[in-house]
Amino acid sequence: MEQQTSDKIREIKKSLRLAMNGVVSTLQRRQGLDYKINFGVEIPRIKEIAAQYGKDRQLADALWQEDIRECRMIAIFTMPVEEFTADDADRWIASARYTELADHLSMHLLCNIPDAVDRAIAWAGQKESIAAYCGFSSIGHLLRKGTAMDSWQQERYINVTAQALSDGSETGTVVKQRAYNTFSMFIDTAQPDEEKIKEHNRLKELFYI
Repeated sequence: MEQQTSDKIREIKKSLRLAMNGVVSTLQRRQGLDYKINFGVEIPRIKEIAAQYGKDRQLADALWQEDIRECRMIAIFTMPVEEFTADDADRWIASARYTELADHLSMHLLCNIPDAVDRAIAWAGQKESIAAYCGFSSIGHLLRKGTAMDSWQQERYINVTAQALSDGSETGTVVKQRAYNTFSMFIDTAQPDEEKIKEHNRLKELFYI
């Protein structure tokens, strides 16, 4: 790691310590956010710290290696979107671990990579819950942006949604909720023909099983 990047990381950690919120940190740990270090800093302050460093791929990559909640958040906000590759996406998803991080990763980076629709559908179909969660979250953000799916993409998306909604495992609960919410958005933004309405009702039944 270059000295300049190391210096920036030390500065960032110092800022995070000064902004530490012990109450929030304790609450998040009780909720299962078991990072090596969690300063409990709220998102607006994290964004303020990230903004001081602009877009810097080397810094973002180095920060992501830290098992620190806030460092990984800052990594997302400092990674240049145009330099974030599909390989980066797969690597970051594999170590995202928690839905809070996955939400921001999906919103700021995953939905903006090339072939984002196809990749998001592929992630949504994975067995690993955090990958599937990132996939459905990314699809939701793509729909909000007005990104259209072709007929083949729609078919694959409906299939992976049905698969997620029929998952009876406890670990699939959060994915199931995100999958259903995203599919409801898909129905609202797509042309409401009779077949789509039927599919929506079928998947709704799966969700409530």
